[in-house]
Amino acid sequence: MKLRVLALLPLLASTAVFAKTAPAPVDLAVQNTQAVLWMQRSGEYRALCYQAFNMAKLAFDKARAANKGKLAVMVDLDETMLDNSPYAGWQIKHQQGYNQTTWDQWVNSIQTAALPGAVDFANYVDSHGGTMFYVSNRSDRTFDATAANLKKDGFPKVTKTTLRLKTTTSDKAPRLEAIQSEGYQVVLMMGDNLNDFPDLGTYHQLNAERNDAVDTNQAAFGSQFILLPNPSYGDWEPGLGKDYYQLDDAGKAKLRSDSLKAWDGK
Repeated sequence: MKLRVLALLPLLASTAVFAKTAPAPVDLAVQNTQAVLWMQRSGEYRALCYQAFNMAKLAFDKARAANKGKLAVMVDLDETMLDNSPYAGWQIKHQQGYNQTTWDQWVNSIQTAALPGAVDFANYVDSHGGTMFYVSNRSDRTFDATAANLKKDGFPKVTKTTLRLKTTTSDKAPRLEAIQSEGYQVVLMMGDNLNDFPDLGTYHQLNAERNDAVDTNQAAFGSQFILLPNPSYGDWEPGLGKDYYQLDDAGKAKLRSDSLKAWDGK
């Protein structure tokens, strides 16, 4: 019996080392909990939405006084006009990353509510001579559901002309150029992602270049560009490092940790 126990000791020791050093599974979805709760529950988030749309009205009025012709406002949809945080909540509770199939199911369910102040702003622009263009990177295959959702929420004049979803590229520059080629002067853009403002040139750039673009165009924010808060997701995340989406979850978690600026405790 003693010999049998001695023979098992190396195996037990190696098992103990493995149990001690094996990395814990990474759940990137759960890391998003605090951000999503803030967006869903905090008065501060609602206040920032109202603040953004109040500022947008002032910016549109100023542009309307200074310009003539066909004036347009170009807005993103998700986390700019529409609140998709319930989908993020589903991801957290089911420990699921973003998936095109489940995202389309969410979009096609036509349950996306408007952000605070969004519908009022859209109707303000429409009633004061402007045209709202809803330019989103939702897939064009969800056009009917997206249009129905916008109409249900109360957004004005949602048509095949004003609703422009993604067909071949997520770069919004070609769609902005198309609107301008139709004789519209886009006097204001709104989004939750720097890529919603094609003039910045941040598409597929890392965060150093994205931050430089913001600094260079700082005077345009609040007048030409209105940004909504979104700590839950966005192109700032792949901007953390090259080939971010080629990393596995553990690699992404490490890059997130390595990117933190942290006090050393001294």
